[in-house]
Amino acid sequence: MFQKKLSVVALALGAVASSSSIAAEAQDGFKVDLGLRTFYMNRDFDQGANDTHAAGQAFKLNVASPYFGGLVGFDATVTEVVELLDDKTIRSSDVLTADGDGYTAVENLYVKLKPLDNVNLRAGRMVMMTPLLNDLQSRLSAPSTQAIYGDVALDNLNLYAFYSDEASKNNSQDFSNYTASGEDYGIASLGGSYKFANGVNAQVQYAVADDYLKQSFFNVTYPTKLADYDVTFDAIHMRGEDDGALYGSDYDSNLTSLTAKFAKGNWAYTVNYQTVGGDDAYNLQWGGQDDTQYFTYGAIQLLDFNADDEQSLQFRVDYDVPSVPGLHLMARHTQAWDIDSGSITDGKRHETNLDAKYTVQSGKAKDLSLHLRVAHVDGDAAIIPRISDIRLILDYPVNLL
Repeated sequence: MFQKKLSVVALALGAVASSSSIAAEAQDGFKVDLGLRTFYMNRDFDQGANDTHAAGQAFKLNVASPYFGGLVGFDATVTEVVELLDDKTIRSSDVLTADGDGYTAVENLYVKLKPLDNVNLRAGRMVMMTPLLNDLQSRLSAPSTQAIYGDVALDNLNLYAFYSDEASKNNSQDFSNYTASGEDYGIASLGGSYKFANGVNAQVQYAVADDYLKQSFFNVTYPTKLADYDVTFDAIHMRGEDDGALYGSDYDSNLTSLTAKFAKGNWAYTVNYQTVGGDDAYNLQWGGQDDTQYFTYGAIQLLDFNADDEQSLQFRVDYDVPSVPGLHLMARHTQAWDIDSGSITDGKRHETNLDAKYTVQSGKAKDLSLHLRVAHVDGDAAIIPRISDIRLILDYPVNLL
């Protein structure tokens, strides 16, 4: 049924493109830009898996139309990824395809409607950004979700809802159904946020995959002042459960994340505690090609610290270098314990991250950024292999129209 809806989307796009009077009306309202990204990864496993040495070049073309007649428009994003290096690449790296090749990905292709000033509707393939279903871009292209989506803004209250039946991974041009026990299903979700007068922001989302999986997300953020520091407290609680159809057995898990961030001048200090409860590790995935990632401070470069009964404590320091405008440095260490895995009841693991990002502030190369990310993971051999991960990312946006 949803394929028919996509056909309607395609026809609508064609009608917009073929109407010369409408195109003339909105000629100055189009936005077209080209994003260039070079991505290099060197991931070294001490044991148990092939290393990853891979690099690619992405050319991301974004087109956003105005609302023709103030009502209807379209957005499209197409990314072409070219292989630069492929040596022992594996599927889990997601830099290139599973075969180590380049690819073309349609990240966005949807009709957008604005029936009221505070109401937005979309139908088609889109980069989704909600806590329980999202398409974060951490590689050369973003994954994508086939969906009908709508949101409404009411003063300090924002509400949204969507229905999705297909998704793609971030290194593939193919969409596939969400599937469990040989049956396809869709994901329906309601969510929203409210900002209180004292600055507290509360967010909630509920999503259900037919009779298979139910997930809830709750988040409260409170900004305040403590002496000379800007302080932000952040609390997240997630819950997932299903009747056994998706995971093969009954599933029940919850994840809680508590964070405090202290910022002063060029420095910021963050402390995070995360714990997993219930009977299982917390699994955010919906099945099929879904690439949803965690919206928590515990989800870092390599690990999400979401194992059964796992507890973790993170310390992070950020520094904007005043003598080099545009240079940001970050160091982070996360230590985890109490992991249940097979016969192990108190497994341990940790991850250390070093991060440097420089963004050009002016001149012809303004907004060009160079990002170095380094991670090292270690722990009990039965829990996690020793991994060293180096990524070098070059981004350069070009405004074409």
